[in-house]
Amino acid sequence: MKTLLATALLVSPAIAVAQTNSAPQTAAPRAGGLLEQAGGLLGGGLPQLGAIGAGNAAGLLGYCVKNNVLGGANASGILGKLAGQQGVANSPGFLAGQRGTVQTGGDEGLSLASLKGRVKTQVCNQVLKRAQSFL
Repeated sequence: MKTLLATALLVSPAIAVAQTNSAPQTAAPRAGGLLEQAGGLLGGGLPQLGAIGAGNAAGLLGYCVKNNVLGGANASGILGKLAGQQGVANSPGFLAGQRGTVQTGGDEGLSLASLKGRVKTQVCNQVLKRAQSFL
């Protein structure tokens, strides 16, 4: 009986903690949605796209269009306008972006080639938004 009581006393706080931790989140979801979730699944491996420069955004946008991840006149039009800005198409970030490498200032970038399906599409959509912000 003493063992049963001791076990109950030890387990009760653990159950309370588990119940508290499993409570539904009521906070509004942050911008990024699937992209941020994927970053968590990949050990935080997805970079913050708000940190990329105009050259890298333009190069990545070109990569996304060329590889049929993004299509349409909108993406191509934004690419043309951004790449036409002085210094953008000649920047190292632009060349890295054309190869599909996201540069955020760290030693290594993230290769879009390593992403699949909806995650890659979501990243390319975020790149499109970032590219628009430079216009």
